[in-house]
Amino acid sequence: MFTVISLIVIGLAVVVIATIFVKKFPALAILDAANIPGEKEAKFKEQIIKARVERDMARWSGFFGRIWLWLSSSLHSSLKSQQESLKKIKTNYQASIKMPWLEKQKKIKELLVIAEDSLKKEDIKAAEAKLLEVIGLDQKNLGAFFQLGELYEAQKKWSEASETLNYALRLAKQRHPDKDESGEVSLQKIYFSLAEVEKAAGNIEAALENIREALEIEPNNPRYLDLILDLSIIRKDKELALECWQRLASANPDNNKLGELKEVIERMEE
Repeated sequence: MFTVISLIVIGLAVVVIATIFVKKFPALAILDAANIPGEKEAKFKEQIIKARVERDMARWSGFFGRIWLWLSSSLHSSLKSQQESLKKIKTNYQASIKMPWLEKQKKIKELLVIAEDSLKKEDIKAAEAKLLEVIGLDQKNLGAFFQLGELYEAQKKWSEASETLNYALRLAKQRHPDKDESGEVSLQKIYFSLAEVEKAAGNIEAALENIREALEIEPNNPRYLDLILDLSIIRKDKELALECWQRLASANPDNNKLGELKEVIERMEE
């Protein structure tokens, strides 16, 4: 990734310099060279070109230099953060191999409590660190992956949230079809969270696919119906919107938004 960005920056620099040459040569035509002998005229033009190109190259090299420094700094910070997270997971995993099962379970529970307290205090970094520590101890801990996915969602890190929740979904599918062993995280709950993430990221079709999966398991959940109705309106799918509105009205007749939503649907074009 770093090499690709470097090549792009270098390529842009070459294009800009080439553009400068193309633009500067026609400008020499307006020089009054009638009184300059041939050799002096050529030398004079060469000096003019050299001076202009040096000035422009200095200006543009400074510009690209600043971009390069910014890119290097940003990429370095991002890579360093990812490396530190992976290092922590690896260290915790190596330590967990030697840790007795009961001790490991106790440690995991303690870490999850600390992560929950950190979230209540809005200490996102501390919560993320503890959840990653749990995953390092137990790489199939569904609850930790789900909480981490929701944490990324709250930070609007859509790509990380989607990746983490999809992994949680794979773990959930390996267990009971409706809930994990602790009964805390259900398949439909993960599908719903994924649908919200995909919607926020602008991936409407993916969001629709996930919320439909959630509704297959829990067809009358008002939150799920509300989300699929919203997605159908975004897609301008009037037929689907009407169907979802009717289902939502049956599941939650006290919903204060029903009248407003019906008006929105009726104004939609067929």
